[in-house]
Amino acid sequence: MKTTINMLISFLMLSLLSTGALAQQTGQQQQQKQQQMMQQQMQQMQQMMQRVNQLQERTHTMNQEMNRKMQAAQNEQMRNQYRNMYRFGEQLGLTLGTLKNAAEQCNLMLQDRDMLRDRDMQRDMDRLRQRLHDMTGDAEEAVQAMDRIRLRLQDRDQDQTQSQ
Repeated sequence: MKTTINMLISFLMLSLLSTGALAQQTGQQQQQKQQQMMQQQMQQMQQMMQRVNQLQERTHTMNQEMNRKMQAAQNEQMRNQYRNMYRFGEQLGLTLGTLKNAAEQCNLMLQDRDMLRDRDMQRDMDRLRQRLHDMTGDAEEAVQAMDRIRLRLQDRDQDQTQSQ
């Protein structure tokens, strides 16, 4: 009987120890997954900020060209159209700067482990990151549309210059 009780106690102790080890291993795996997810999110934020930087550079280059074209335009109508595009480009550049600042701030919040301990807050932060990503895509489309309009204006300007 004593042997059975000792075996039962040994079995229970081993079970408790293995359960504790399993819980510790599961906790470590969850922590590793969470760290990998945070690293992935931070990489995505860095890529998004790089995209915004590139969009700012493209917008700035287009604005410089619009300014040159505005100065060189032969007629008032073309000058006004270039001016309007230039002003639009300035505003788009400011918007991109604001988007970049928001992305940098979001990145800082994603690095704050205390904020991410709360599952609801973590989910909202993830949604915020996704919204910023979507906004970056929208901004990219706006820059592309601006570039297409710029090319059309240049074509029209050339046609008018050649017909005179």
